[in-house]
Amino acid sequence: MLLKSIQNPSDIKSFSAEQLQNLVNELRTYIIDTILDSGGHFAGNLGVIELTVALHKILNFEKDTLIWDVGHQSYAHKCLTGRYDKLPGIRSFDNISGFPKRDESSFDHFGTGHSSTSISATMGMAVASSNPNAVHVAVIGDGALTAGLSFEALNNLWNSQLNVLIILNDNNMGIDPNTGALNSHLKNNTTATIESFIEFFGIKYQGPVDGHELPALINAIQSGYAQRGPRLLHIKTTKGKGYLPAEKEQTKWHSAAKFVKVETPPNVQQRSPTIKWQDVFGSALIHLFEQNSESIAITPAMPSSCGMMPTMEKFPNRVFDVGIAEQHALTFAAGFATSGKKPIVNIYSSFLQRAYDQWIHDIAIQQLPVVLCIDRAGLVGEDGPTHHGSFDIAFLRCIPNTILLAPHNGIELFKQIQWSVNQDKPIAIRYPKGNIPDASDFLKFEPQFNPLSMEEYSPLIPIWINKNLDSNVLLLTTGQATQIAIKGNIQIKAAHLHCNALHPNAFPPLVEYTKRFNHIVTVEDGSIQGGWGAGITQELQEAGWSGTFTNLGIPHTFIPHGNNSKLYELCGYSPSQIEEQLIKYH
Repeated sequence: MLLKSIQNPSDIKSFSAEQLQNLVNELRTYIIDTILDSGGHFAGNLGVIELTVALHKILNFEKDTLIWDVGHQSYAHKCLTGRYDKLPGIRSFDNISGFPKRDESSFDHFGTGHSSTSISATMGMAVASSNPNAVHVAVIGDGALTAGLSFEALNNLWNSQLNVLIILNDNNMGIDPNTGALNSHLKNNTTATIESFIEFFGIKYQGPVDGHELPALINAIQSGYAQRGPRLLHIKTTKGKGYLPAEKEQTKWHSAAKFVKVETPPNVQQRSPTIKWQDVFGSALIHLFEQNSESIAITPAMPSSCGMMPTMEKFPNRVFDVGIAEQHALTFAAGFATSGKKPIVNIYSSFLQRAYDQWIHDIAIQQLPVVLCIDRAGLVGEDGPTHHGSFDIAFLRCIPNTILLAPHNGIELFKQIQWSVNQDKPIAIRYPKGNIPDASDFLKFEPQFNPLSMEEYSPLIPIWINKNLDSNVLLLTTGQATQIAIKGNIQIKAAHLHCNALHPNAFPPLVEYTKRFNHIVTVEDGSIQGGWGAGITQELQEAGWSGTFTNLGIPHTFIPHGNNSKLYELCGYSPSQIEEQLIKYH
């Protein structure tokens, strides 16, 4: 087996054409077999096997650099750079990441986890390089090329003469099918238009080339490699190549769960029902659209992952996929909201970081009634530090004119979406990745939901989870942390109060709730530094409360990838660690 013998890209320099093709076949088989067992990004990796082999054949890594945009397609690259035997453990705690990481390998020249950074970073490397013959390669997909950051970099490459080779991996897909003008031209194979567009930026265009025809691909990359100045090689690939189910359902197979190859257990029908948080969002959105003919929904290229596809199918003219453009998504929503109508925007927590200024400048300052649903808030497990939603509480809680909510179950999320669209102010709702804890109750609640039942509902009022007023200690939690804390309070039965609202304007009711207790333990699935617990501590002390506090949450560091249960323990707010804190003050 060729693959097992490769520790360095230089090992394949002498391979014949036949050996290179065999290596492609081995890589594809190995990634299919391994990732269907271990889980991880799947279809995107299968689409770039030939490209990966061709680049490692041609590039000289002693001087050249290579950046994989987004990076979830770098598994073959990892296998060819000394990490072949670690692939079965990819994305697990203390093992290799699912994305390139500079501290993992000297062949990972830039850490990538969010899209559209490759051209900018490659340009920076080219400017910094002391070797004029070094070639700096950015592999970017057609989905990532739609983002503003990519266009900013292309614009800045104008007339630079930097030795940058951009490889456009055109597979007509992001996670979901791409949208917009660029996608339309790529999809319709209007080569002259694409060439004209690229060369408008002063970048030489070459292609398109079949990205799965290895000899032709190697020749095309070799030709582009030998040139100088900014240039782009356009290749056509198929996401999921070599695994028929993934080729047919590319969105479904973007990522594979663990143990896909294991047969479904015979008693699967007897298991408790499972419903994902994003499915609750999708259900609430349909209910809302049925009652409100003027609301719209906006997503930056994540309609399937955020649960918006059913709404998109039922109300195609009221759902807008704006591509990988988080900034545009929020300012578009702001413009729509000036009419008094209510837009609902769904963005992952870590992706929202790119649109922070838009929330402040375009929405909060103008007090526009935008409803922002923040998916994947808190720790998200195996995707690691680039995807953990650690900071949204800290960076939104400090913004005036903003209400920040964090439901602790699916029914609460559903109600909060309905409540928010009836408020005339900016509102953000954060919720985690994974399954809701109240699936059975939600299945009973959702079909019987009546908007009239919302007349007396308010998420600004804290909820007693355990109203033990004789307790010496108060457990004060929010969002996903409430569910974790419930598991840590089974034996102690301390007083436990859940807060849906995290913004300071929801603070006054807490004074009355907390004054009878001597110690408070706060738990949040977010950064302790600048977070909700720290804010509550300060506010209660300023109000004259003289007890003591313990704030639990995500510590002031970037948390690695791994199973969430392990990460909660690493951060110090697993159920057993919460129980330890309660025992101290009980």
